[in-house]
Amino acid sequence: MGVSVSTLRALEAGEPGVSMGSLAMALLSLGILSRLDDLGDLGQDDIGLLMDIDALPQRVRLRSPRISADESAELPVSSEPKGTLL
Repeated sequence: MGVSVSTLRALEAGEPGVSMGSLAMALLSLGILSRLDDLGDLGQDDIGLLMDIDALPQRVRLRSPRISADESAELPVSSEPKGTLL
């Protein structure tokens, strides 16, 4: 395979520091190099898709429309005080 024993052990342990070239050589040695294409296919990543769904907001609140200064001048003004106590 052309890699050291420590690299092979790291590859088997799933350590992230192993190069893609070493992974490709291991897959080629096992006769399953075609599985390398599946690594980059986001549609095949069930856990990643579930994580994306969980990250979506539960509820979206719409902003109230902003009123310009010209529009606010046209609004009627109430003379009654707000929140009067009885």
